[in-house]
Amino acid sequence: MAEVSFTGGSRIGWVNASFPFAKLTCNGQLLQLASLGKYEFTAEHVVGFGTYGSIPLLANGLSIHHNRLDYPEKMVFWCMGSRDEVLRQIAGTGFVPQGHAIERPRGFVFRWSVAVAFVLAWNLLALVDMKSAFDDPRARTPGIGIFLACAFAFAMATAIKRSPRVQRFVLANGHAVGEVRPALTLIQLVTGAMALGGGIAVFFMTR
Repeated sequence: MAEVSFTGGSRIGWVNASFPFAKLTCNGQLLQLASLGKYEFTAEHVVGFGTYGSIPLLANGLSIHHNRLDYPEKMVFWCMGSRDEVLRQIAGTGFVPQGHAIERPRGFVFRWSVAVAFVLAWNLLALVDMKSAFDDPRARTPGIGIFLACAFAFAMATAIKRSPRVQRFVLANGHAVGEVRPALTLIQLVTGAMALGGGIAVFFMTR
């Protein structure tokens, strides 16, 4: 069976990826969106397609309305060109949405107590650098505090993605880690790089 694929951007949950960091593929039986992970849909998973925003002459959003509770609700592929042409080629493979809409859990994905505790811990660690700056205006920042804050955020994102026990503790009732997996991956990438850079800087500053 013929397969079609398109390169563009995406918005998955809270996370945007610009061109060319997303790929939409369809072979008639399976629709796959790859961007900060792979998201697969059979015809029974897809309720239909819709439009999402527009950047004239550059990108048009093609939204995938689906019923997978383990994926973020918002799934958008930014087409570099005509989204009508993308839909035409997908239909040409024989892929026809057959899914039924379902009610999704509402409210914030994380328990509010956990979110507040995380923000407090992050700020307390960052205050280490602020105190150093107040004590000595010539002190160079970021320092050990930002390094620790980034390392803490990286460790938390990793634990939430990998540990079912941690997921049960931090996620609100009815929600699944798949809803925030792209955001957790982005946090890992950003804070991991910052923690590595901060650790190297602190090492050379203290020698």
